[in-house]
Amino acid sequence: MANIEQNLRELVKAKGLKLSDIADRMGTTVSNLLSSVKGNPTISKLQDIANALQISVSELLTKSPEKALGVAIIDGKAFQLSNPASSTVQLPIYDRYDTLREEIKTFIKKCVEESERATKMGLVETMEVFSLVYDPDATKFFLSLCYADGRTLTNAYDKYEYCDWDKSKAEDDAPWDLACITEEIINDIEGYVPTKLLSL
Repeated sequence: MANIEQNLRELVKAKGLKLSDIADRMGTTVSNLLSSVKGNPTISKLQDIANALQISVSELLTKSPEKALGVAIIDGKAFQLSNPASSTVQLPIYDRYDTLREEIKTFIKKCVEESERATKMGLVETMEVFSLVYDPDATKFFLSLCYADGRTLTNAYDKYEYCDWDKSKAEDDAPWDLACITEEIINDIEGYVPTKLLSL
């Protein structure tokens, strides 16, 4: 278990710096810097601080240069999973949306081509957990999002709403419009669904 603010202070001191030096590198104030590590800081904020310190996020959270296999942030405290049990589900953390977009694009294409049930899960920088499931029997994708406060929302994407009618000979064999369904799901993860969740 680690206190992120305490780690930050100790790492700054060990490097012979002041908190104001790190705040200046980030273009912010010391007050804002310290506020940003309280509660549940975003992955991108932790990455910004780590970059200013010229260390990894793992080192910021654990004060150890060795990379952790996993990290959980609960109520502002970081827990390093250096040796997770085999029954632990490890979620990849996406602190860059461009990486997430490419992986979602690849996942959707593979699901449609292989027509097999598959699931992709992860944690994005807004601290939302997403689960994207493909059900070939129903010819639907299901996107579920869960926030730290327990709010959840699931969207279904039916093939008949996202198929390429121009490439079909009959209604039954219309293929998925991969560009359209990929864009819709990515947009929902990045914006529409979080906005809708906030209004619930």
